[in-house]
Amino acid sequence: MGKPKHKQRMVPVGLASTNEADLFLLAGLPNPLHARVEAWLQALTGPGTKVIAVAAQSYDGEVYKKRTVEILLEGAARFAIRRLKNRSDDQSARPRRIVLFYVPAYDDEILLNAFEFIVFPVPLRDLARYDDHGKQMRHRRYACETAIKNGIDLYKRELVGVVEKRVESRKSHEPLLLPPGNFHIKDKRVRHAFTELIRGTRAWENAMPEGINPEIFDRERLPEFLGHQEIQTIYKDTRSIVFPSCRAYEAHGATEFDHNAKVEVLKDILQSTYRFGASLPPGFHHDAQFEGGRHFDATPFGCSRAGRIAVTASHANIYPNDYIRPGN
Repeated sequence: MGKPKHKQRMVPVGLASTNEADLFLLAGLPNPLHARVEAWLQALTGPGTKVIAVAAQSYDGEVYKKRTVEILLEGAARFAIRRLKNRSDDQSARPRRIVLFYVPAYDDEILLNAFEFIVFPVPLRDLARYDDHGKQMRHRRYACETAIKNGIDLYKRELVGVVEKRVESRKSHEPLLLPPGNFHIKDKRVRHAFTELIRGTRAWENAMPEGINPEIFDRERLPEFLGHQEIQTIYKDTRSIVFPSCRAYEAHGATEFDHNAKVEVLKDILQSTYRFGASLPPGFHHDAQFEGGRHFDATPFGCSRAGRIAVTASHANIYPNDYIRPGN
C-alpha cells in the first residue's frame, strides 16, 4: 500500500496591506469557471481580501451585459459601503483599494463606463486571445490563473507603487484628484483625459494633456484660501477657476452610507471615496474659486445630483463625484 496523499495548502501571496481588505473584482469569465477562479483567487490572496466575480457571456465576442455589470458594481459597492459605515470613527476608507481584473472585449466599454474612475482596471489581454480551435483563452482555467497572477504584479507595481501614493497625497498639484466633470481643459473636461488613463491610451505619468500644468499661488492670488507667506502649487482650468485641495481638517460633508440604495446612488458613493482604485478620506473636496478674491457670479457648474447649476458664492466645494456645494 502506498503512502497516503497529502493535500497541498495554497500559501497566500502576501499582498501589500491586505489587512485592510483590498477588494478584487473579476469580469469577463464564463460560468462556472468564474466561480472556480473566484475561489482560487480568494485562497491565493488570503483572508485579508475580498474577491467578487460575476459570470460573463459564454460565447466569445461581446461578453458584457448591462445587468451583469450592474450586479458586479452593486456587489462591490455594498461590500465597501458596509465597511465604511462600520468604521465611521476611522477616516481611512475600507477597502483601501479596489481592483478590476477584466477580459478586454468589443463591448468592454459597458464595464469600464459603469465603474468609470472608481477602480484600478487591469486588462487580462491574454485571455482575449483565441486558441487553435477558435475559442478564447478565458475558457481555460490555467490561462486565467496565469493572467491574474501577472495582473497582480501590475497592480502592485502601478497602483500600490505609484497611483495610490499620488491619490493619497491629496495635494493641489496632483491632477489625478481633479473633479472629472468640472475641471475644464480647452473644449473638454478632464474626464476625457481620465478615460484615456483607464483605457491605457495615456500614461499615468502624463495624466494631463500637454501644456496644462499647475501654477504657483500665494496669498495675493488666493487671499481667501492661503495664509501669510503660504505658497501652493495648484491647477487652474481654462475658465481661470483655481482648484486647491481642501486641508485635512476641512474635509466635511459626510456621505450617507446606504448599502440598500439603487445602483446609481451606490456608484455615486463610491465615486466620492475612491479614485483609480485608491481610497480618499470621507469629505475630501476641492475649494474651487477665482483668484484675487473675486467671487462666483452665477458661474455654471455640473452637479452630479442637481444637474447644471449656477453658483453665486465666494467658492464652491467640489467633491470627487462632482457633487457641488456652494460656499458662503
